[in-house]
Amino acid sequence: MNVPKKPRYEYAKQVGRTFLKSLNIKSYPIDPIKIVYLMKWKFEIDDLCGEEGYTFYNPKTKNYCIIIDNAQGIKKQRCKFTIAHEIGHIIMNHYTSFDFSSLTDDDFRILDLEADIVAGEILMPYISIRKNLNRNILYLANKFDVSYSAMETRLRFLDLYNLCYKNNSDIISK
Repeated sequence: MNVPKKPRYEYAKQVGRTFLKSLNIKSYPIDPIKIVYLMKWKFEIDDLCGEEGYTFYNPKTKNYCIIIDNAQGIKKQRCKFTIAHEIGHIIMNHYTSFDFSSLTDDDFRILDLEADIVAGEILMPYISIRKNLNRNILYLANKFDVSYSAMETRLRFLDLYNLCYKNNSDIISK
């Protein structure tokens, strides 16, 4: 199978939402390491020589192992996003659908964007964000235990930033 010419935004959103719904997680913030163990995948921390994270797939056993870098000073929120990103690659079937040894830089960029979309759906679920649009961005970032910039990016991606930003203005002006 060939890598799509552009990221499959709607498909990635749907895959992330369906996956999260199947886990029946109702409380926030979501811990992606718990998801890894729930799915019976392996998780390790190791020196990845500058890579933030990586997933190994064993086609014989059909097992996955997510590894994140052990670099000092990486914020917990960044680690969570990296793990959720790797989960995104797994549930988008990137490792079983594409031959990673023959991918171009553009192919990797497209697949990484799809994994980022899934990570956003896992850590900052659309439905829960919609229910909290009467709150400001900092509140949402704290609720989902993500950085302010990650929440801002997520709101912009979902076309909800202006709704939340107006609420921020209303809160500040009162």
